[in-house]
This record gives sequence, C-alpha cells and structure tokens, in this order.
Amino acid sequence: MNTDPELPYWLALRRAGLGSTNFSLLLARFRTITAAWEAPIEEVGRAGLDAQYVRAVSKARAGFDRESELEWLRKLDARAYTWLDDDFPASLRDVPQSPPVLFARGSTSPAFEQAVAVVGTRRVTPYGRQAAEHFCETLARAGVTIVSGLARGVDAIAHRVAVEQGVPTVAVLAGGIDQVYPRENEGLARRIMDNGCLVSEYPAGIPARPDYFPRRNRILSGLAKATLVIEAGEGSGALHTANWAFEQGREVFAVPGSIFSRQSHGTNQLIRESTAKLVATPEQLLEELNLLSAGSQRPLLKPAAKASPPPASTTPEEGRVLHWLREEPRHIDEIARESGIPVAEVGGTLQVLELKGLVRQERPQSYVRA
Repeated sequence: MNTDPELPYWLALRRAGLGSTNFSLLLARFRTITAAWEAPIEEVGRAGLDAQYVRAVSKARAGFDRESELEWLRKLDARAYTWLDDDFPASLRDVPQSPPVLFARGSTSPAFEQAVAVVGTRRVTPYGRQAAEHFCETLARAGVTIVSGLARGVDAIAHRVAVEQGVPTVAVLAGGIDQVYPRENEGLARRIMDNGCLVSEYPAGIPARPDYFPRRNRILSGLAKATLVIEAGEGSGALHTANWAFEQGREVFAVPGSIFSRQSHGTNQLIRESTAKLVATPEQLLEELNLLSAGSQRPLLKPAAKASPPPASTTPEEGRVLHWLREEPRHIDEIARESGIPVAEVGGTLQVLELKGLVRQERPQSYVRA
C-alpha cells in the first residue's frame, strides 16, 4: 500500500467530491495537500474553489479519521496512487482532466507503454465477436496489455481472451473500485485480478452512474498507447472513447464492418472522417504501433485455466450448448445460428441446464454459465 503520509488527506478530499481542477488549485496555492488540509478554511476559499467545494472540505475535515481512510483500502487489498506518486501511470499523468487519485485492485499494475484499449458495442454481432477474439488473441500473444471497460460485448470478450492467454488486462470501472458493473461480469473481474487489475478514479462504495461512463472513457484511452474500436453503432460509448483518445493525442484504429450492419455505422464513420485508421488484421495494428517485437520483450505469463469441461452428468447435447456460452449473456437465436443446433433444441436444452444449476438466464432468452 502507498505509505505516503499525505495519502489520507488526498483520500478524504477525493471522497468529498474534489476533482482534478480543485486539486490543481490547491496544489498551486499551497504546494502540498497537507498544507492545504491544515490551512484556515478562508485560505482554501481564496485558492479559487467554488463555495460548494469549500463547504465540502470543511465537512471532510470535521469527520476526518486517518485510519478509517486507509482501512477500506486494506480490506479490499486495494492501492491508491496520487498525481505525485512515482507509480502513478505516466501515460495518464498529463492527459486533460487526469484523475488526481487512481485506485487499483489486483496484481501489480502492467506496463502501459505497450497497452492498447479495445472497445466496442455491447450488442456485439457474430462478426464483431469473431473480430474481437481474433485481434485480442494476437495482441495478447504479442505481449500487449489489453485495456477495456468490463462492459458486455466487446469489452468482456477482450478481457476474457487476455485472461485465457495469460497476459495482464486492465478493466477501468465507472463506479467505485469495488463496484463491478454489470454484475454478471463479477466472475470475469476476479479472473482479471489474478494477472491484471481493476482501476477506477472513485473510492469504494460509489455505484456506477450513467454520467460516469463518459468520464471513465478518458481514463480508458489515457492509459493506452492507442485505442482500437471493434463494432460501434451511432452514439456508442466506444465512439466517446475514440474521441477522448484523439483529443489526448493517441492513435485511434477501427476494424471496418459491413455497410448493412447498424453496429458498424460508428466504426465506418470514424474511418471515413479519418479519425481512425483502418486495420484489417492485428498484424497491421502491431506494425503501426511498432509492437511487432513486444512479445519478445516480455514473456507471457502462464496461461490461465480454461473453463472446466461439462460435468459427467450432462448429455452430449447439453455439452454442445454449454460450449457456446460465455461470460456475457448470449441469446438462444445467436447460439443456434453459430452452433447450427435448431433453436427449439437450444431453448429446451438451456431450460434443462438451468434446472441443473449450470446456466443462468440474465435477460429474456439470454443465458450465461452459472
């Protein structure tokens, strides 16, 4: 854990709602957060903070307990990095609106110098799934750290592939460091923490909110050397990440999609507007980023264990259906289309598997492994 004696003050002010602008104002006037914390509240107001934040600082001081600020980090086995820490990711330090405190859970933070953010639609098509798996498998085998947002669809696929390849992956959360969203990805989050980490700008206990996701995306793109968009419809959050990356001076790449697919309208638009470079193969992406030799620079970790085979009590037909389930929900029509199993048989088999406790229905006619 960070042993900086100033850390409890950073944590208290962060929980009070102060962000990058307010921390910058305090550091500009007082040089250290300790000095800002100990200064008369009238002096804090003269630093340029709005009245509501001055009141928040006053309230934080009144209820301050140094050990309590650190105890929740210990309970979660989490770490907190401030702007002034040597371990604060260098790639994120100088981007606009950089978070003053970054929280992390999991193993040692990966090397972000060769990280790629992989983002895309939650409503991934079979083409998008195949493209995401193909690109992420190649990136992982090259030793590239994959950064994503732990959402359904492309995000979950990117993390899962990295985990299966045994390389670090980083999930950026839109809520507190203990708030995995969606809940169905909690199992995937635990697997991510074995070799990689979860990160957030929010301390524990703060649930994800709709307005937090666009802000989360600036961290996602800021941590990575480049952003790769795989399937994104118009208005997709993945496009927000691409825009953040563009503003941060990062390279943006997109996998082209079908002109007939609504899920590819956004990615094709990025390419048409020259916001993103077209990449048709993962090797093209690695070459563009000068990462073709990344794998020789960092050995792969031991591959994570694959999912256990179906129990002996399942029938061959049940095993075939189980094979097509993933961490994110899959609709029975999608399973039938990709597996070639009649949709009626898929539906009936899933109902039996649900009774056996092997699958769980997350949405109407959409299932995940239990």
